[in-house]
Amino acid sequence: MVVIAHNVDPTELVVSLPALSRKMGVPYCFIKGKARLGRLVHRKTSTVAFTQFNSEDKVALAKLVEAFRTSY
Repeated sequence: MVVIAHNVDPTELVVSLPALSRKMGVPYCFIKGKARLGRLVHRKTSTVAFTQFNSEDKVALAKLVEAFRTSY
């Protein structure tokens, strides 16, 4: 799963991520800002990579993936 902040500067850092994600079949979405990602890990801003999920979270993750694929 790829979560891209809308306010990345320079945008060249992330401009290819949606196309690459589609090509590789990886769900992606945009989030309102780097600060929201940072709140997940108690930092001002952050880059977050989801690499593992708890088995009890699989249903919630599947719902997110479906929503991302429908929206993007």
